[in-house]
Amino acid sequence: MLINRQDLLYAIRSARRAPLLTLIVVVALSVGIGLNAGVFTILNYLFLQSPTKKDVSSFVQAYPRYEGWLTSAGQISSFTTEDYDAIRTQSLTLSAVAASEPTGAMLDDAHKRSPALLVTCNYFRVYGIERPLMGRFFRADECKPGTTERIVVLSEHVWKNHFAANPQIIGKVIHLNREPFIVVGIASDNSANFISGGLWVPYTLQPVFDHGSNLIQNPDTPWLTVVGRLKQGYFRMDAKSELETILHQQDRLYLQRNITTLDRKTSLTLTNGSFIRNPAVQSMVMMLMALIMGPLSLVLMLACTNVTMLFLSRSVVRRGEIAIRLALGGGRARLVRMLVIESFLTAALAGVISVYLAYRVPILIFGVIAPSEAKFAGLIQPNWMVFSFLALLVLIATVVSALAPMRESLKLDLVTALKGRDGAATMRSRTTNAMIIAQLAMSFVLLTAAVLFARLPAMVTGIDPGFETRQTMTVPLDVETPPYTKTSGLAFYRTLESRILQIPGVQSLSYASLQPFRQAPPNEIRLPNQSKGQGRPASVDIVSSDFFSTFGIQLLHGRSFLRSDTSATTSAPVAIVSEAFAKAFWGDQDPLGKTLITPDDRRLVIIGVASDTRSEHFGILDGPRLYTLRDPQSLDVQLFVRFTGDAAPIAASIEEIVKTLDTNQVDSPETIWQSLESDAEGMRSLAKIILFMAGIAIMLAITGIYGVLSFSISQRTREFGIQMVLGASRQSIFRSVMVRGLRQIAIGLLCGLALAEPAAWALARLSKNSPMPIKTFDLSVYGIAALVLLVVSLSAMYLPAFRATQVDPMQALRNE
Repeated sequence: MLINRQDLLYAIRSARRAPLLTLIVVVALSVGIGLNAGVFTILNYLFLQSPTKKDVSSFVQAYPRYEGWLTSAGQISSFTTEDYDAIRTQSLTLSAVAASEPTGAMLDDAHKRSPALLVTCNYFRVYGIERPLMGRFFRADECKPGTTERIVVLSEHVWKNHFAANPQIIGKVIHLNREPFIVVGIASDNSANFISGGLWVPYTLQPVFDHGSNLIQNPDTPWLTVVGRLKQGYFRMDAKSELETILHQQDRLYLQRNITTLDRKTSLTLTNGSFIRNPAVQSMVMMLMALIMGPLSLVLMLACTNVTMLFLSRSVVRRGEIAIRLALGGGRARLVRMLVIESFLTAALAGVISVYLAYRVPILIFGVIAPSEAKFAGLIQPNWMVFSFLALLVLIATVVSALAPMRESLKLDLVTALKGRDGAATMRSRTTNAMIIAQLAMSFVLLTAAVLFARLPAMVTGIDPGFETRQTMTVPLDVETPPYTKTSGLAFYRTLESRILQIPGVQSLSYASLQPFRQAPPNEIRLPNQSKGQGRPASVDIVSSDFFSTFGIQLLHGRSFLRSDTSATTSAPVAIVSEAFAKAFWGDQDPLGKTLITPDDRRLVIIGVASDTRSEHFGILDGPRLYTLRDPQSLDVQLFVRFTGDAAPIAASIEEIVKTLDTNQVDSPETIWQSLESDAEGMRSLAKIILFMAGIAIMLAITGIYGVLSFSISQRTREFGIQMVLGASRQSIFRSVMVRGLRQIAIGLLCGLALAEPAAWALARLSKNSPMPIKTFDLSVYGIAALVLLVVSLSAMYLPAFRATQVDPMQALRNE
């Protein structure tokens, strides 16, 4: 449909004649379109666009899938060093191949790890970054095997935030994990769409970050992410075929050289580097985007519903004008075009404002979620995909807001309208009912999401996990062989234990293999009469003898571990089970003295039953859990300290002791409660955004319901007048309006529940492996959302219902 110049000028004049209505419409649509465009800008930056800005069509990222080799190898998307070298040296379709591996590093005296990346020396060039902001990038000889020169390139935001944009930073020595590194360059934050890490070091320095463990020389460990550039004239399908051939040769070499007895088979996926194309996370990312954009689309639809109502009210006021146009020979097609252009004009104005919001919303959101990264959010810029999405939203807003007014205008009774009477052509109750129900349903979904996310932080910090969290501290240790030997590692533990126990306020310490509030892998536990495959799954925590007293976990039956148990050699090893474990395996029988068989065929005798805890999922009792005694000679467990008094000085004392014994230990101790608070803080930021969107939805719903009812009641003035003449009281009219509203609320809540439940199912599926699983049907969440919406809706309905009782019956009949 071509835009007629006269229709466009008339639409502009109509907007100027009703400035308040135009302003309200533009603001409502700007909120809906702008929020959607702004959030989509973030999602596009994170998930959809290629990380490089230069020659995107030639950039490729490779994801291997290894079959028949390692446990869970089918999920691996990294390459071994030998596979990377084979691709780098043999590929004829790729002009350059780079590799990287994310890691973390304690920068100078910071208490938290900064994101870092181990990279090949051509990494920046492959990403299309030719020149640094300052200094230089890595030279090829600095990534040769055996090179030990410790150099680092900083990102612009790390340089500015951590080093105050020191212009003399090049050549300075900084410390990563307390090791000296020389700064050789600064990479501009705006040099690529997205590159990981704020610190880049040559990948040959990997042993420095992994305590001497050399992955470069390990042929059985996939660890490198590989990207490349296509040679001119080649396409991704060409590179895929060639690289799969190279990797199939590698598969045969692995078998021929007896590196592994398994028959490794490798397949390959090549993408443009966008996160959503990663086959390992593609379905999860798509579901996450749907869960984010779903509520936002509801905000837009609420805005469009309100705008539709305003346009409907204007179309009724203009009924006489429309009738004259039709009587003078104007076709209905011309009328439709005029109404569409008027809707398009307001939607286009809102779209222009939304362009500004597309730039500002990411900064505002990052300011709420991560204030320290708010400046970095300024780098998130809309591109053609965002503007295409924005244009689509403008089109949707135009169609949705114009549809109902066009329908009502086309149903116009020409004779009645020319007489200046409303007659039968007024908007019927079916339309108003549909609008109110639609607004209630969409608002209910957003309110449900708001209640759910608002409760999550309280669920995290308000639960009783069944063990002490405020006075129990985690001491993170990294004792690996190498660089430790078995003897030096055990000596380190003994010295550390004795010194920590001397700190005033420390009561006890213990070891455990499982971290609180992290999902535990299941193990098959069998009874003596069961063969492998017939047992039950249970989580196994390998603990020291003081574990239960340190954590304050109550023993319900039997006894705790004794130090003498660890050295018992004549009797069977002992174990303690949780109450859930005892019920799952023996029902109401006494478990003491019973025997269990572990996956490694050890037989354990049960000596005690411990109370259940909530240590894997927030607020949910753990399943069957088996506690076995730690081998005093083991090094791969975690240390926990029970103390009294203030946590800060004890944490500082423990950290000083650990660093004195081993300067490579970089993580700081913290209480279990502090780690819970850290998890809850991220959820609070997300909850603020969801609450903000729900608040907008409630405001739109209130104004929408009020507008729909006010318009509907204004059209029923004659009906109310006749009812009063026939004896109806004002109270009965008020009651009839409110009862009808309650019926609409009930239907709207049911429709909203039908919309919310699939979203809850998708969210539950997305979070099933997280410490905070979402219930598919949480009655309390739906109940709170329904109660809030009921109160808000009744408040919006009260004033129009009261106005219905103020109708003058004689005046209403005289107008008729």
